[in-house]
Amino acid sequence: MLLNALFKHWSYRLFAPGTMLREKYEALKQLLNFDIACHEQMAEFQDMLHGGLPVDLAAIRKRFTHFSLQVYGMIDALETMAPGSYVSLKSYHKKFDFYTRFLLAPPKIDFAPPFVLTLQEIASDNNQIGSKAKNLAIVQNELNIPVPNGFAVTSSAFHYFIEYNNLRQPIDELLAEVNIHQPQSLSKSSRKLQELILNAEVPPVITEAMLNAYDSWTTTDDNPITVAVRSSAISEDGIFSFAGQYATVLDNQRQDISQAYRKVIASKYSSQALFYRITHGLGDEETAMSVLIQEMVPAKCSGVLYTSGINDEQPNTTLHLHAVLGLGDRLVSGQENPDTYKLSKDHPPQLISALPDKPILSAEQAAKIAQIGLQIENYFTGSQDIEWAIDTANMVFILQARPLHLSSKSCSSAEPGRHDNLLLLDGCQQASPGVGAGSVYQLDSTHSLQDIPEGAILVTRDSPPEYVQVINRLAAVLAERGSRASHFATVAREFGVPYLTGINQVCERFHQGQIVTVDAWKGAIYEGRIESLLSHSSQAIHQGQYPRILQEALKFITPLELVDAAGKNFKPEGCRSMHDIIRFCHEKALVSMFTTGRPGTGRGALRLVADIPLDVFLFDVGGGFSTEVNKRQSIPLEEVASVPFHAVWKGLTNPGVQWKQKPFDWEAYDKIELAGGVPPKRDSFAFASYAVIGTDYLHFNIRFGYHFTVLDVMCGENEAENHCMLRFAGGGGDYEQRLLRIDFIAGVLEGLEFTVDKKADLLEAKLPPLPAGIMKEKLDMTGRLLGATKLMDMVLVDQQMVAEYIQDFYKGRYSFSQEG
Repeated sequence: MLLNALFKHWSYRLFAPGTMLREKYEALKQLLNFDIACHEQMAEFQDMLHGGLPVDLAAIRKRFTHFSLQVYGMIDALETMAPGSYVSLKSYHKKFDFYTRFLLAPPKIDFAPPFVLTLQEIASDNNQIGSKAKNLAIVQNELNIPVPNGFAVTSSAFHYFIEYNNLRQPIDELLAEVNIHQPQSLSKSSRKLQELILNAEVPPVITEAMLNAYDSWTTTDDNPITVAVRSSAISEDGIFSFAGQYATVLDNQRQDISQAYRKVIASKYSSQALFYRITHGLGDEETAMSVLIQEMVPAKCSGVLYTSGINDEQPNTTLHLHAVLGLGDRLVSGQENPDTYKLSKDHPPQLISALPDKPILSAEQAAKIAQIGLQIENYFTGSQDIEWAIDTANMVFILQARPLHLSSKSCSSAEPGRHDNLLLLDGCQQASPGVGAGSVYQLDSTHSLQDIPEGAILVTRDSPPEYVQVINRLAAVLAERGSRASHFATVAREFGVPYLTGINQVCERFHQGQIVTVDAWKGAIYEGRIESLLSHSSQAIHQGQYPRILQEALKFITPLELVDAAGKNFKPEGCRSMHDIIRFCHEKALVSMFTTGRPGTGRGALRLVADIPLDVFLFDVGGGFSTEVNKRQSIPLEEVASVPFHAVWKGLTNPGVQWKQKPFDWEAYDKIELAGGVPPKRDSFAFASYAVIGTDYLHFNIRFGYHFTVLDVMCGENEAENHCMLRFAGGGGDYEQRLLRIDFIAGVLEGLEFTVDKKADLLEAKLPPLPAGIMKEKLDMTGRLLGATKLMDMVLVDQQMVAEYIQDFYKGRYSFSQEG
């Protein structure tokens, strides 16, 4: 391939130079387009890391794949422009691509059986079962505490379900487009994802395994066993609670199990679950859905036990028990206010207080549940959030045990009485601590959940788990029903959102748009915004592994080592990131176009019908001429369509630039000297100036006598693509005078905001990307400068004259030769 490219390159150079220039120009345009896109994507990666707006890891993987292909496209374009010059670039790209993909890759996927394990078969180190099922297996097997009969469907069954239905690619494509910060977009993506799952088939081998486990249970009567099908996802009920984010399907008979299993898997893609997972930086594969299937408990009462207080001065000294009649789903979903009990951590625990006056539980029942809680807390060596139920035979069953998420104590509240004149309500129940202020927002027919503004105080009757999908917009929550034991309260504490509940007629007490301050530490609500409370608030800082993963990946994407194009490390071997490759390709592509040799013949070129004595041949590489040229040999200026050429020509033909001297045929002079006085033909191309032009491109090789100027310009609507590079060398004066002219040109260019590099009597300068209008102004001035310096090396004598001439130039003087 490389030999073919080199052969093609030199064939074009020798026999079709115009074609080579067009191909080079097209490659440059392609490379610059890739360059712009790559920089935009690097900025997006930085926004993902620092902007506080996480996206799904599938989106990062997709964007990186696209980004990497564009970097590779830059390498390919550079190869077209300079075949064989930088062959090792691709190996460095391959290395950075591999490292980054490795960091972003999902965990190893296991499709192998077993697909079902009973609670007795689950080991504590099994990585195919979520913590909910594992913890219950420990409670039953290690602590001999009653747990309902159950079995777990493994995460490998989930992966097999996805593979069996060929869902991984469509799931990833949808996840890559999820925007969790726009509720309507999130809801739409969620529906599509859940439809994929609900319309898929549960593999027969998984259905068979579940039914065999169910059939192994025995029953003492003829009534069929009903089961609860619950999530036990990987990463759930650990560092991240996922409280209430996944579905629980109750009262299923044997024939319902497969469909209920599918519903729980689909809930993995509910709006609130997507928001929660993505916000915490967890990938789809690493939160694979293991499912827990348990015999239903005929619950007389149910509830939640916290083995520590969430807002006590000494939180580890008491237990807090919450109870409701019947099943506990209304309690954890925030639809019912429970009876509450406070117990000491004595052995046995002692009841300290109970609300209401006629509690659901007796003191003995409360103490028994508390004692079980202490056993579990002692085993797991940390505060626990425990769900329990008492059946019709008064037997206590444990339904769940997970770490209790606590908020650190804050000194946010001001001195007693300081804000009493603004107090609207106090004595509210704290479900999540903290302080927040904002405008009241109530859900009704004209105010939807999806339209909640940033910093709102949500006022609501209930507080179901699905409100989690907007929790990052909330300053605080005020609810009539719910408790600190609800799933929403658990997540509110994780996100550091103040939450007060048990507020009677809350929607009637506060009106839409009212500004209030919520001090959840003290259960108080104040009129207006109280900065002294807010300034001392210390809310939880919510962090996941998302920043760590992306930060590690960006080490191979965004750092820039190749900052100096003249540095010794400015070579493929100096690249340490994708950004270095982008920088290298951009610089070398411009240099390649900038230093392109003159074609050598006039084939394919048209002579410009000029209004100044400058012989110019034009090569069109696309859109440079406004008319068909066919077999013409010359073209008038008005038929030239190149924007940058016109801008430079405007400067060269400025009335202040003097062109009194007759053009000198340097080729004729050389050939007369060498051929004994025989003059050449008058239409010679070799010693003329030439310009390669496109609609917004100009490569101008200008020759004035014994000095040369090369100007390479892109001047179009896309500012980021625009550039201007200039090289000036040679002259007819002595060496010192040529250096003085270089100093003059450098001084003027620096005033035009060029970056200038001088090496003896060679000058190179470039402009940064500029809007087309400004770029044209700079090119006009550059044209005036080139016209003004034609024979300046013959007249300059010292630095003082250089300084004076620079000042004169900016005053409008553009002729400095002895003739001018």
